[in-house]
Amino acid sequence: MSDTSPPSSENHSRFRPFAEILMGLRFLTRLPIPFTRTIDPPRLVQAMRFFGVAGGIIGALNGAVLTGLHWLNIPSIIAAILACSFGLMVTGALHEDGLADSADGLFGGRDREHRLLIMKDSRIGSFGACALIMAIFLRVSIYQILLGLPWFTLCLVLAAAGAFSRAMVVDLLWATRPARSDGLSVMAGRPGRNGALFAIITAGLFTLYACAFVAADAGIWALAAAGLLTAAMRHMAIRHLGGQTGDICGAVQVIAELGMLIAIVTRIG
Repeated sequence: MSDTSPPSSENHSRFRPFAEILMGLRFLTRLPIPFTRTIDPPRLVQAMRFFGVAGGIIGALNGAVLTGLHWLNIPSIIAAILACSFGLMVTGALHEDGLADSADGLFGGRDREHRLLIMKDSRIGSFGACALIMAIFLRVSIYQILLGLPWFTLCLVLAAAGAFSRAMVVDLLWATRPARSDGLSVMAGRPGRNGALFAIITAGLFTLYACAFVAADAGIWALAAAGLLTAAMRHMAIRHLGGQTGDICGAVQVIAELGMLIAIVTRIG
């Protein structure tokens, strides 16, 4: 690597929150993000420090839809299903696709090469289908329980879970080597330590604040659940694949978010 950097490298290292949040939303969602053609776009790896902020926006949108449907006197189970469907459309089921592929590869493969081959296959297998069904059923059930909270608290909780679960993805990308030389996680890049810490600290503090409206210790339990589940997924990925992949990152986001929400709903008085 040369000691001299191209002239544009200084621009890429600038702290540009607005542009980086837009880049994060552009990568993580299917939303029509404004201004992306009029700003000098930062590198995706630079924008990862704001993945937590982007995730918080996604979670807040889900909360707003869930609350709006409830205000329209739509039965809670139907409102939960529709809000879950909205969330899948917003993200393009990006993370759920990773969850399904990870389940198929980790539990259906014979060895490392076979597992990675399965995960590259666009078809879904039995393990992947079961993982998706369980994840969607859990999310719908949790949404229905959350409807018992005040609307503002509900939106805060979903924003916090969306934020910190995506900060866990940034942590995974930073702390874990890639399992292959190509793929989405390699294309996205490997964030630095400072970027990962920024994502974790900002999303973590917001989670503690948001969950305090549910119970004093709800945020601590939520952060612990996300951290333990991420560590477990990291261990499995390293042991069975030799590192992380884009699919593993998607699985971590879904599992961490669901773990957080389960921890939070158990603290609802």
